Amino acid sequence: MPPKPHIHFIPSSCPYAENWLTKGAEAAANELGIDITSNHQQQNNRKLLGSDLPIAGSCTYKNSWTGDKSCMNFHGETWTLDAMVDRCSSEQDGVAAQGVGCEDTSNDVSGWCVKDVSTAATSMMSAPEMKEEASLMMLSAMTSCDNNKMACEAFVQGKFVAIGSCASGAAGGGASSASDEADTTMEGNKCIIAPGSIGAAHQAGVSEGYSTSCPNTPAQDSPYMLPLKWSANFQTKNMEFGSDDIKFESRGRTFYALDKNWKRLDTTYQLGTFKQFEGQYPCENIAGDSDTNGFGCVLNNTDGMSTMIHKGGTMYFVDWKEDAAPVVGERDVSKIEGCSKVNFFVVGNIRADWYMDRRGDDTDVQYLGDQHVFYPDPDEGPIPMLVKQWRKKDFASQYFTMSMLGNPPNKVEKMADAPSEDNINMHWPMILNIPGEGFGNDQLQVFTNHELLTDEDDDLFMLVENYIDSGGECPDHSDDEVAIGFPEVEVHIPSNLVVEEASWITNEYTFSPVWQVPMRPVVTDMGAVASVSAAMSKPATEVSDRVTVESCYDEATKSVDMSFHFHDIDPAANGRLPWMAIGYRSSEVCAMTPPSGGVTPIVLITHLEGEGEVPRAHSTSLLPTAKTLSSDAFASMYVLARDLGETDDHSDVSVIAPQISNAAVSITRSSLTTDDTVTLNFKRVVGEKPEQLNLMYAIGVSSELGIHATRNCFVIDAFPTCSSPDAEVSDMDGHDHSHDVAIKATLDTSSTTVAMMSTVATLAFSCMIGVAVWF
Repeated sequence: MPPKPHIHFIPSSCPYAENWLTKGAEAAANELGIDITSNHQQQNNRKLLGSDLPIAGSCTYKNSWTGDKSCMNFHGETWTLDAMVDRCSSEQDGVAAQGVGCEDTSNDVSGWCVKDVSTAATSMMSAPEMKEEASLMMLSAMTSCDNNKMACEAFVQGKFVAIGSCASGAAGGGASSASDEADTTMEGNKCIIAPGSIGAAHQAGVSEGYSTSCPNTPAQDSPYMLPLKWSANFQTKNMEFGSDDIKFESRGRTFYALDKNWKRLDTTYQLGTFKQFEGQYPCENIAGDSDTNGFGCVLNNTDGMSTMIHKGGTMYFVDWKEDAAPVVGERDVSKIEGCSKVNFFVVGNIRADWYMDRRGDDTDVQYLGDQHVFYPDPDEGPIPMLVKQWRKKDFASQYFTMSMLGNPPNKVEKMADAPSEDNINMHWPMILNIPGEGFGNDQLQVFTNHELLTDEDDDLFMLVENYIDSGGECPDHSDDEVAIGFPEVEVHIPSNLVVEEASWITNEYTFSPVWQVPMRPVVTDMGAVASVSAAMSKPATEVSDRVTVESCYDEATKSVDMSFHFHDIDPAANGRLPWMAIGYRSSEVCAMTPPSGGVTPIVLITHLEGEGEVPRAHSTSLLPTAKTLSSDAFASMYVLARDLGETDDHSDVSVIAPQISNAAVSITRSSLTTDDTVTLNFKRVVGEKPEQLNLMYAIGVSSELGIHATRNCFVIDAFPTCSSPDAEVSDMDGHDHSHDVAIKATLDTSSTTVAMMSTVATLAFSCMIGVAVWF
């Protein structure tokens, strides 16, 4: 009889991640704007060619993402013509050439993305085949030095070798604003965090590990950081929205070697109904209605064990023979029934300071301070314990609460699993509250029987390698859509852990002896904003640290009067601003297109070459087929694009961009505009006053549409009656704000319609990984 199936807790990747996972890492890098066009060089100079190995040939092909001609060089004497032809045939219209490098394109280069594709020796008498692929990466309005380095390392899993202006750090080299920030990477490629909102909790898949002293990070050397090498028993209980009843419970032991970007999870108990969506995880016994509450996978695995190992960007799933009686931490590979793996590319393990800082996109943090709790000691039962708590907001505007041990001496006196005297000041993770993030039920997780690990315990994480060395196989299922994550979310599972505006304030405090707590001018600024907004009867809603929205209802025109303020928007080296977008969701479901079918109307702000000196707002529609990055869908959206001011339901359209000094300007009074804020103003006819508007936003990394830097779904429900436009504006202390001005770039409604591609489709690339990966 085969072993009972266990749920392998695969990370909850973005609903649309299959678009890039199934196309491969290199295609994903191309989506980021990489122009893989190699340099025609016949010399072994790493500075110029990126590789020390000789050129064996090249491949020219059509980039399926950009439609442009692209090229890569093959380095290494072991490349055969057949191997180059086979590799090249995987690209669109690929043509391989032996002994010839790519044509010279020396302008606007940032560096090489070099990927090691060497093969191991096949016998004791043979040598390994040293082979590399080197792709020349280009600077453009969309791709800076930092963008290219991130794309190479995170998506291609290669090594970026900077040349030209990127090597010298010249300002004209297209470096993004990130290049001016302090470097947080340690020697040996450690401390690299994942891109986008994934980085709010995770290391990058290519990071060689983490450190307690990652330079220039808010929690550097904090005593409340997670230990790098540790293990603990875990018990997790899942509760439905609006109830404290336990619906699902799991137990086991987790092992971490975060200094190497490794994790092992041995699950020994699963009982109850695990809330999920169809296709989210394999399930043989489904209960529930997917149209209302998602599916429940009924599990009764109270004996046996399953194991997951996460190393870098790859997850391995191990099933054990039913009659082998494996134990937690088992190392005997003869007891293994089977193995499989999935490559998650950019997603590494958690970083040791994830709950204490605001790094990453679509996130925030709130240090709460000390609190006494009843902790379920495994031997003594509930005991009082002092913990320090942090709340961490995620992409879904829900939050985690981490409780770290506050009084280690008390732990030694009161707890059977106390650490040794040498570790008396160890601050262990004790309790973690986990939101469902719209994909499942909330969870409460408790850690017990903590233990520090050493390098001598590394064999715990070498289980798969040892299994393969013994003759076993571990096939790759990265192209299996069921295994790699969620389908498109058509049903939203509610959570009790939703951020409440009344209870949340940013408080980034880490107890780092190195990092200086920054000043918080935002608090003062928001006070002024609130008073000015009150005077204007147009209240401000702080959607995130990147977007604030002002809104009111105009009775005369039956319109909502709205101002969307995009913060921290800086021009690229070419003077162009990144694209910004607002989408109108038809329901509370955070989905790209309506669950019932149809298109999503979006407003897109662009600042493209040839479009004029000022940003422009356009109306277009997101087509369902755009989710597959269909070129036909993009072409259709291009045709549908119209200037927003020319549409029947929008009026009084303007874009405020103080960053653009040479724009045609007029002066307007503004309560939120600052030097790095772009504001979109318009009125939209809605008929009767709406109870709420379901919206979403995205901000790109460049003026060219592509991957976004941040995105989020949100709701606006504040629509007081708009005040007269002639009303005086003053704050509560009576000061006149007529001097508070911004440069307003007035929209030219007679301009030619600009071509556009999908905005919201690109939201797939940086959504937060779900609850299963966190711990």
